[in-house]
Amino acid sequence: MEAPSALDQMRGRLEGSFGKALAMMILASCCNTAGVSLVGITHDEFRRLVDVVCHDQRVVDMWGAAGAADVAAQWRALVA
Repeated sequence: MEAPSALDQMRGRLEGSFGKALAMMILASCCNTAGVSLVGITHDEFRRLVDVVCHDQRVVDMWGAAGAADVAAQWRALVA
């Protein structure tokens, strides 16, 4: 799967858990931390973003450490 399509799936999953506004805040903050732009995102950048998102404290608090790790593995598999 192309990275932009995988990003759409990530965004949808985050919006389902956090609502659109908070999901976009999480993505924006994690993109900044990972040094990634959402525009023209590559597979490597997507994998970096997955790592940062799934270690974000808000995500860990919502999904638990094991849940966040499971989701990270699913998202990484999208661009394998």
